[in-house]
Amino acid sequence: MDKDKLPKIECTTIVTWRNTMTGETFKDKKEGDNIVQDVTVQVTNKGLQVFQKVMNQKNDKNNK
Repeated sequence: MDKDKLPKIECTTIVTWRNTMTGETFKDKKEGDNIVQDVTVQVTNKGLQVFQKVMNQKNDKNNK
């Protein structure tokens, strides 16, 4: 499939850093032995509809 023809799924990506020892979270990048990066992806309703449409097309092809 051509990259230009791939459907665009509307979403927001949120990156935070968390201290695994204390549970404290940071919006700014932190470094250290106990710091891990957390990533959250929030898909919009419109993006979810596009994703469901693509998955249904895939399932239709697999069932034939």
